[in-house]
Amino acid sequence: MKVEIKIDPNIEEPAIVIHAPKITPEVLMWAEMFEGAGDRASLLIAKKNDKLFVIEPEQIEIIRTEGGDIKLYNREAQEYMLTKPLHELQEQLGSGFARISKSAIVNINRVDHLSHSFNGTMYIVMKNGVNDYISRKYLSDFKKRLGL
Repeated sequence: MKVEIKIDPNIEEPAIVIHAPKITPEVLMWAEMFEGAGDRASLLIAKKNDKLFVIEPEQIEIIRTEGGDIKLYNREAQEYMLTKPLHELQEQLGSGFARISKSAIVNINRVDHLSHSFNGTMYIVMKNGVNDYISRKYLSDFKKRLGL
């Protein structure tokens, strides 16, 4: 890998640009490594159609594991792919997000409604229409977070 540093006194904030012929696991790894640097650490880098997108936490509705992939759904229910495991994402995103199952994290501020479901679980619907179940293991903590 080639590394080049340019010094320009007119630049107010350091920036990193990755030049590559295509998106590879190595390119994604470098992007994720640098995304957490600085004061914008909660921003996520997500992939969609071989492009990388910067996703702000307030745009996220739900992040969940589907068929071995980590998928993020935004306010418009658009689907993006992530490479970090859920526990790292939850830690990075902070207190505005809650675990609802072993395979899902939701933005608490984007919950539309909840309803009781079978077997002691609850059904959650996000404001973008994406839905999931809150497992019994995470239900009491989730209710506390909502003040229920």
